[in-house]
Amino acid sequence: MNARILTHASFTALGRLPDDQLDLVLASVLIAQDEYPGLRLSEVAGRLADLAARAPACKGASPREKAEALSVFLFREERFRGNEKGYYDPRNSFMNEVLERRLGIPITLTLVLLEVASRCGLPMAGVAFPGRFLARLPGDDDFFVDPFGGGRILTAKGCEDMFADQTEGRGRWMESYLLPVSRKQTLQRMLRNLKEIYLNREDVPRCLRAAEKLSALEPDDLEELRDRGVLSLHGGAWIRALSDLETYLAGRPEADDAELIRTHVKVLKQHLGAGAR
Repeated sequence: MNARILTHASFTALGRLPDDQLDLVLASVLIAQDEYPGLRLSEVAGRLADLAARAPACKGASPREKAEALSVFLFREERFRGNEKGYYDPRNSFMNEVLERRLGIPITLTLVLLEVASRCGLPMAGVAFPGRFLARLPGDDDFFVDPFGGGRILTAKGCEDMFADQTEGRGRWMESYLLPVSRKQTLQRMLRNLKEIYLNREDVPRCLRAAEKLSALEPDDLEELRDRGVLSLHGGAWIRALSDLETYLAGRPEADDAELIRTHVKVLKQHLGAGAR
C-alpha cells in the first residue's frame, strides 16, 4: 500500500477514537509523515522521553512549582523558542523538526511542554487562546504558561492584558479564551495552521492533505468538507470534489457561498459527463 494512503488511513482511525484515547504524539507524527514518509513514532517519542528524563524532579513541590521549573528547563536551558522570523515556515508545525531545531509556533511548543509534563507525572492542558496557544494546570484558573513567549508564567489577568495588547484594546474579552481544549481541538488547530500556510503558498497538494485530515477528525464539519471539495477540484480529483460539494450544498443550501459552489458542481458535472462519453 502507498505510504501516504496508509498514513491517511491510520490518521482516520485515530480520529475516530474517544478524545481521552487520542495520542497527540502519534497524531503529530502522522501529520509530519506526509512530508517525512520515513519518520517513525519512536524517533519523536524518544526525544520527548529524553527531555522528560533530564527535567528537574522537583520532589515535594507543588504543581505550580513543577510547571514553572519545567518551563525554565525547556525554554531557557533547552532553548526551545518561538520562530518569530520564520513564523510561516511549515517546519514549525512538524514535531520532529520542532524537537530538532528547537523552533516552533505556539501550538507545537505547547505540545512539547504538555507531552514532557505528562511524562514527568504533571498533567497539563492546552488552551486555544486567540493568536497564541497556552498551557494550564487542571483546576487552576490563575496559572498559565506561554511557551511562545519564552515560557513565561501568566495569571488570568495577565492573559487578559495580553489579549488587549494583541487587539489594541478593540477586542472583546471572553472568559472562554482560558478554558482547556480537547485533544481533537488541538489537532484541528495544528492542521488549520498548516492548511492556511499551504493555501497562502498556493500549494494545493499539501493543502489538500491537511484538509483531508481535518475532515477525518470531524466528518460532519460541512465547511471542512467544502474546503476539501474545492481543493480536490483544483487538484483534479473531480469525482471526490463533486461528492463533497454536493454534500455541502445539501446541508447548507442557503450558505453565502452556495451559488458559487453550485457553479462548481455544474462545471464538474459537465466535465465528468463529457469524460464518460
